[in-house]
Amino acid sequence: MSARRHRAARSPLPAPVLLLGVLGAAALLLPFVGLGTRVAWADVPALLASGPARAALGLSLRTCVVATAVSVLLGVPLALLLARQWPGVRAARVLAVLPMTMPPVVAGIALLSTLGKRGLLGPGLESAGVQVSFTTTAVVVAQVFVSMPYLVVTLEAALRSRDRRAETVARTLGAGPWTVLGRLTLPLVAPALARGTALALGRSLGEFGATIAFAGSKEGVTRTMPLAIYLERENDTATSLALAVVLIALSLVVVGATNVPWSRLTGLAGPWRQEEGVLPPGADRGATGAHGTAAAAGRAVHLSFTCAERGVAVDLDVGAGRSVALVGPNGSGKSTACAVLAGLLDADGGSVSVGGRLLDGGAPGSVFVPAGRRGVALLSQAPGVFTHMSVLDNVAFGPRCQGLGRAAARERALAELVAVGAAHLAHRPGSQLSGGQAARVALARALATDPAVLVLDEPMAALDVTARQEMRLLVARRAAEQGLTLLLVTHDVLDLTALADEVVVLESGRVVESGPWARVLATPSSSFTARLTGTSVLTGRLEGEAGAPVLVLADGTRVAGRPGGPWEGPGRQGLALVPPDAVALVPPDAVALYPAGGGAHGSPRNTLPVTVTALERAGSLVQVRLALGDGQGLSAVVTAGAVADLGLEPGGAATCAVKAVQVRLLTSRGALTGQAAVPRGALS
Repeated sequence: MSARRHRAARSPLPAPVLLLGVLGAAALLLPFVGLGTRVAWADVPALLASGPARAALGLSLRTCVVATAVSVLLGVPLALLLARQWPGVRAARVLAVLPMTMPPVVAGIALLSTLGKRGLLGPGLESAGVQVSFTTTAVVVAQVFVSMPYLVVTLEAALRSRDRRAETVARTLGAGPWTVLGRLTLPLVAPALARGTALALGRSLGEFGATIAFAGSKEGVTRTMPLAIYLERENDTATSLALAVVLIALSLVVVGATNVPWSRLTGLAGPWRQEEGVLPPGADRGATGAHGTAAAAGRAVHLSFTCAERGVAVDLDVGAGRSVALVGPNGSGKSTACAVLAGLLDADGGSVSVGGRLLDGGAPGSVFVPAGRRGVALLSQAPGVFTHMSVLDNVAFGPRCQGLGRAAARERALAELVAVGAAHLAHRPGSQLSGGQAARVALARALATDPAVLVLDEPMAALDVTARQEMRLLVARRAAEQGLTLLLVTHDVLDLTALADEVVVLESGRVVESGPWARVLATPSSSFTARLTGTSVLTGRLEGEAGAPVLVLADGTRVAGRPGGPWEGPGRQGLALVPPDAVALVPPDAVALYPAGGGAHGSPRNTLPVTVTALERAGSLVQVRLALGDGQGLSAVVTAGAVADLGLEPGGAATCAVKAVQVRLLTSRGALTGQAAVPRGALS
């Protein structure tokens, strides 16, 4: 069986590609084999013990180490600068790699023309008593010039392609620029930094052309190993070959060291392998708060801004300790509102305040409190767990940024992990977490900063049903324990019912509906809310009296209902409603199905011929999609037995009876009162 699985997992290369790959490997390896056949291996120790060989080896090692240190010191900031977007950065990237492409001798001439006695800067240096050319310093300068681009190119590519979400999370936790750079950015690109450093070191060790043109070849001063190998090639071939072997071996060690799994060899990845359910020393399963004391209570929130680039204009208030859910279609401005409140975007044309404290004045030069200093914690769909840290260090990150000592921060972090039921994960690496575990850790990390406001931007969207339910209960409990003000973005009705006091509906970047969630869901007045609750939306022409309106569909079908107020969404084909247009909202439980040509008796009903378009399982029930004569759709929910009894199948005919009392007819603003309609997008 294992052999069969192994064969099934194979993904072979085409034979020509494999052949060319082997030829490429041979082209790289055969020269080393040829060199090995010429070396007198028994005499290598004696040859390397000679004075010139030791001098060249020692000089090479000293200069390449210094050159590599200078390359790292200057190359890392340069790579960080080139990884950003600014005018002229493309040209700067080309210039940064130019020394890699030019012949080394040309590089030496360029250095001599700049730092030589007759060069651009030479006279000034000489008058200051400084000589660079034809000195050991010149060797280091030449090595830096040709080797630093290897580090810059390698690191800059990694920086540009990195996932910046971890850095954004760090900012919301209070990390400043140096903390983000030292604890997030550079550690996350450490493999690229190591490879670039190794390449720079190897290039410095093998530098020849620029050195001989700019520094010359004086034994013990500027004659490095490559120069000694070249000069000894004619006079002492054996010594030349021995030095070549040493140079190759050093390069192999330097480059090979970057591919060693040091964490496995040193056991750095091992501490987390403790039994599940075993708490770290000092942890207490009975803890209910972060520090054994109640955290600061939630504060009132005011948020208003206009983001012209994204077409979003929001103005909302959340009471202290209250929970408000933001819902709406993708692109309606929900995440933008969260980012503005957290301090990741400016509140242009508005303001942000928490507990009466102004955080963003919304205008250049006005008050602006940066993210992480607002008492606002943000949880996004991606947990953003720092994969290079342990879980405990992840949760302690925020308190450390707030100035707590290491021990106090870890104590607070452990208490929060206990509170979310994740203390047993304390020493596990952040990269070894499941989705549900990562969500718990992210919640603990956010609460460890003692926020007054918790912003949840769909943090449960990627979780499975069980993990989502556990996370929902956990958030509700922790928010209640600490009295937090909660702003929640979701597409899940269960999140609304479990976590929200009120709901605000955004469409096209505007608030179109708001109120207690029970009322908004029971009587939707926007297209998104209707879809969220499974309500069908029919569009037609309004007739009848204000107290007994009737919706006439395009094919003449008449649907009776009750007045339901103004409609805040679009009509058919995305157009705004204008009198006498209106919509009918038909919930699934208002629709009963009968065989084609059948009917219903009892309370006033709308009896409509329909065609079954689809059958979809919904737990133990079946959702039946129906098409009316003009192409508009309805939904009904029936049992599996009813599907069989009625002979329902896609394409089949049926009759639906809709209770008129459950149908709400909504119009454009003023359609029932004679007022002018409001254009779409102008509602607030």
